[in-house]
Amino acid sequence: MRTVDRQVVERNAPTDEFLKVETHGIEPIPSNERKGSPRDVAWLWVAAFANFVSLITGGLLITFGLGVGEAIIAIAVGSVLAAVLHGLLSVAGPRFGTTQVVASRNTFGVRGAYGGAFFTLFLAVGWFAVDCVIAAQAIGQLARLAGIPQGNLLNGMALLVVVIASILVAVYGHQTIAVFEKYGAFMFVGFCAILALTLAPKINWSLPPSLHGADHLAAWVLGTSVIFALVASWFSFASDYSRYLPQRLSDRTVAGWIAAGTAASMFLFGALGALVASIDPNRGGDLIGLISASAPLVVVVPFLLFIAAGEIWANYLDVYTAGLSALALNIRLRRWAAALAVGLLGGILAFFAMFVSNFKDQYTNFLLITYLWVPSWAAVVLVDMFVFRRRDGLTGLFRGRAVLAWLIGLAVAVPFVDSTLWQSPLAVNLLHNTDISGYVGAITGAGVYLVLGRR
Repeated sequence: MRTVDRQVVERNAPTDEFLKVETHGIEPIPSNERKGSPRDVAWLWVAAFANFVSLITGGLLITFGLGVGEAIIAIAVGSVLAAVLHGLLSVAGPRFGTTQVVASRNTFGVRGAYGGAFFTLFLAVGWFAVDCVIAAQAIGQLARLAGIPQGNLLNGMALLVVVIASILVAVYGHQTIAVFEKYGAFMFVGFCAILALTLAPKINWSLPPSLHGADHLAAWVLGTSVIFALVASWFSFASDYSRYLPQRLSDRTVAGWIAAGTAASMFLFGALGALVASIDPNRGGDLIGLISASAPLVVVVPFLLFIAAGEIWANYLDVYTAGLSALALNIRLRRWAAALAVGLLGGILAFFAMFVSNFKDQYTNFLLITYLWVPSWAAVVLVDMFVFRRRDGLTGLFRGRAVLAWLIGLAVAVPFVDSTLWQSPLAVNLLHNTDISGYVGAITGAGVYLVLGRR
């Protein structure tokens, strides 16, 4: 009798609570365990973009030669375009009750979805390493202000603290992450409002563009593309955080709230980055140095704390999704163990990036490799979900037409790449150094699948 009672208790025990290890892996969440609202998930994505990377990305548009007003418009365009797609992808959560890469099996088949799972794992671990380095560098700056001797020992200890803090919350799982992200969003938005008010008198609100003609237009398009790329790097994570939502919710409600939270956060933090960069366009790419020189110490110290905390908050999502993607590749581990394993792997990569290689060059090349595959992949998934409206859950082993459409979109996008890893002659000469590979990949992937998928 006691054994039966224990089994009943275990069956009815909560599987996703704050500060308790989540027991679900990639299997569909049962209907009786669905909870929350799209607004809650929207706050999670507000926190995901409320970090230093969004500020840096917005500041890049000033370094491209754009004026303040047009840079802000470009940030708005890129944010909205990508956020709408991100919101639509999130609909897979309540619809299928599972992660984004597992839901994509409905489009690509079980084996066909392995490619997306592998790239998502690579993407998440890579972003984890990047965010760890940025956070550790911010902690190192704080230590310097406190008079602590600099050196590799200090940097190594800072990196270790960041890695442990990032992994711990992700190991607990979905609900713990959701709570941290929600309240982190309030904190980050409030701090950046204070930062904006502090620096407002020094912002060059009327900064004009430094380019003209075709180069000017190309820089503006590149600006929208850079913002789009940052949001798109989260596309394959989308339904990982909406899968607990009740299935009865309408697609419009889910997509609307999540798109709104994503677009608002990316726009506000990206625009703030552009405004701060306008203070001194010649050093607009060095926002830490610029803010440290322009703001009082009472603001600089919280700013460095914001950088460190914001990157750790983003890392929760990276480690969690990386663990789920590993499970989607049939790695035989529990969810928490998979998160722990990929977190340790990301920590090793962060150590390499911080102490062994040129971080800036590795970061730039990483962005290209991880971003290039996503737009056409997401476009094929969205066509399958909303045009062909595949809801039957019959995945099959390999849906060749969908995989082919994705690969064609990826191949057609390559000639439009302009990065330090490879500069396409088409992008350099005809497009005036503008990378529009993401837009091309998405449009091509969707168009090809509209033709192939109907047959």
